[in-house]
Amino acid sequence: MYFYVEKAFIRDTYLKLSIMTKSRLWGILEQISKRDLREIGDCIRSPHFNKREYVVKLFDLLVECRETLQIIPDKRMLHEHIFPNLEFSDSRVRSAMSLVLKVVEQYLTLKVIEEKTAGSSLALAKAYRQKNLQKHYNQTIRFTEEILEKKAHRNADFYEDLYDLEYEKYQSLSAQRQLNTINLQSLSDKLDIGYLSQKLRQTCFSISHMRVYSMEYDFGLLPAILDKAGQAEYQAIPAIALYYHGYFALTNPNDEYHFQQFKKQLFDFGYQFPKNELRDLYLLATNYCTKRVNEGSPHFANESLDLYKEALRQELLLTDGVLSHITFSNITAIALLTEDYSFTEAFLEKYKKSLLPKYRKPIYSFNRGRFEYQRGNFDKALDLLQQRLYKDLLLNLSAKAVMAKIFYEMDAVDLLTSHLDAMSQFIRRKKVIGYHQENFQNFISFLKKIVEVPDFEKENRSNLKVDIQEAKAVAERRWLLEHV
Repeated sequence: MYFYVEKAFIRDTYLKLSIMTKSRLWGILEQISKRDLREIGDCIRSPHFNKREYVVKLFDLLVECRETLQIIPDKRMLHEHIFPNLEFSDSRVRSAMSLVLKVVEQYLTLKVIEEKTAGSSLALAKAYRQKNLQKHYNQTIRFTEEILEKKAHRNADFYEDLYDLEYEKYQSLSAQRQLNTINLQSLSDKLDIGYLSQKLRQTCFSISHMRVYSMEYDFGLLPAILDKAGQAEYQAIPAIALYYHGYFALTNPNDEYHFQQFKKQLFDFGYQFPKNELRDLYLLATNYCTKRVNEGSPHFANESLDLYKEALRQELLLTDGVLSHITFSNITAIALLTEDYSFTEAFLEKYKKSLLPKYRKPIYSFNRGRFEYQRGNFDKALDLLQQRLYKDLLLNLSAKAVMAKIFYEMDAVDLLTSHLDAMSQFIRRKKVIGYHQENFQNFISFLKKIVEVPDFEKENRSNLKVDIQEAKAVAERRWLLEHV
């Protein structure tokens, strides 16, 4: 049972004393679940983990501060509670906190081991081997084999577990001098599969990271790995084949064969991968499609939407029930590009509740505004886009860009001109910098020229089209090219 201190005492102390700098311990206690807190409390009270009563008192107070009082406790407050008859000592409090931290980290370590059932079973087998309990060892090895056989996932981590099992068998056979039955070939095969799958997986995500952050990596033995992974026996293993085709799709984006093979592997064998890894794979695939769309291959929008729909069906894009506002906007944009309006409207209404509260109104309003604009409902779109919700600078500019498109298509030239002037002043006043400044200023400049250059001046409009195509950064490029 947790100890509840008087709130008046806590409040007075909290106001008088400086807040304790967030410690490593408090950082953990803030993030873990209530269930974890209860189980850690059981460990704290167990003599196997802790035999000091003041450690229990300290933990209970920390939990009370998190759960009920919702404050960051002060070291003096902690000291007065757990050592009421002693003069304050910072080192004494830190020592007590380190003892609590030790138990917390033991709990977290054991929890990970228990979740990785094969790993905990192999650890037990090793213990039996070291104690020369051969019968117990054999039973545990058989149990580990059954666990792995029943595993739903067949990703790189699974093959690493297979290798660890084979290596443990090798250790046992070596210790017993059973050299005629030693499993060196099987050990080598498992090592190859584990390494190939791990290397290809890491390479794909490194390339994806490299493209975003302009990093450079040395991929070492990759050429030999690719040569080996391309062989038929390894292409039959999804953990290898999927990343193999993913690698070539990322490095040779104009060769659609590898992307289609990657997508097929993803749809056919995605169930063999844990959700967190599967989510990364779908994001890798949709990022590839987005790049192809941006480079002038609009049919990849349909590919991207297929991927998003499947990822949503499997609930891969939500974290604790929350959908990223960036992903929400990307899905809307792709769906609108494909003109799949029934899906777009259903998606907007269903998933707006999955956005974080601080993003819900502006992100939904902006994307619903884009939807209404594309359906030709200009009045509805303007009502949504003119709301004073867009505190985020880029979201604000994006909303203004859509409004500009509406004024143009309504043939409201005077309104459009004043809107573009105000938009330009907004960019200067808000000190929009770098790529984004160029992006939107070019949009304003090109749209003004489209309005100013008459349709019959074919050569000038043709030159303007080339300028838009060659501009390094311009918002709404595709729309501008359609209307020039």
